Amino acid sequence: MRAIVMAHAVLFSSWMVLFLVQTSLVATHHVRIHRWLGIVGVVLATVMVVSAPPMAVGLARRGGPSGSDPLMFMLVIVVDVLLFAAFFGSAIWFRRRAETHRRLMLLAMTTLLPPAISRWPWVVRHPASGVTGMLLLFLVAPLVGDLLARRRPHPISVFGGLAVLVSGPLRFAVGQTAVWHELARWIVS
Repeated sequence: MRAIVMAHAVLFSSWMVLFLVQTSLVATHHVRIHRWLGIVGVVLATVMVVSAPPMAVGLARRGGPSGSDPLMFMLVIVVDVLLFAAFFGSAIWFRRRAETHRRLMLLAMTTLLPPAISRWPWVVRHPASGVTGMLLLFLVAPLVGDLLARRRPHPISVFGGLAVLVSGPLRFAVGQTAVWHELARWIVS
C-alpha cells in the first residue's frame, strides 16, 4: 500500500478517534481539555481538507475503484470533503454556542462516514442503498434526540441533514454531465 494512502487512512481514522474522545470529554465535564484538544482538531481537520483533494485526483488518474466512473468518484470525494470543511469551519465559528457547535461537529463527522460504510460487507453488495440507509440513520438520530429532549428539532440538524442528503443525488447527477467530465479531465491531466 502506498505511503500516501496509509497517511490518509491514519489521518481520517485519527479524526474519528478524536471525535469520540472530544465527545467523551464534554460528557464527563472535562471542557478545558476538550478546548485544548480542539486546537489539535483544527490542525488535523485542516490537514485532512488540504490532503484529500489531491488523493481524489490521484485516484481518478489511476482509474478509480473498479466498476466506477473515476471522474464521478472524484466529485463524490471532493464534495464530501467540502461538506466536512463547511460543517467543521462553522462548528469552530460557533464554538461558544454549545448546541449549535455540537450539531455541526456531528454533521462534519457524518460526512466522513460514506467511505467507511461502503466497505462493510453487506453494503459492498448494495452500495447506493446501504450507504444512503446508514447515512440516513446517522442524520435522523439527532432529530429524534432533539424531539425527545426539546420537543422540536434543532434547525442545524434539519437543514444540515437535508444538505447532506440532497448532495448525494445531486453530485451523481452533476458527475454524469459532459461539463463535469470536461472539467474533471482538465483537473486530472
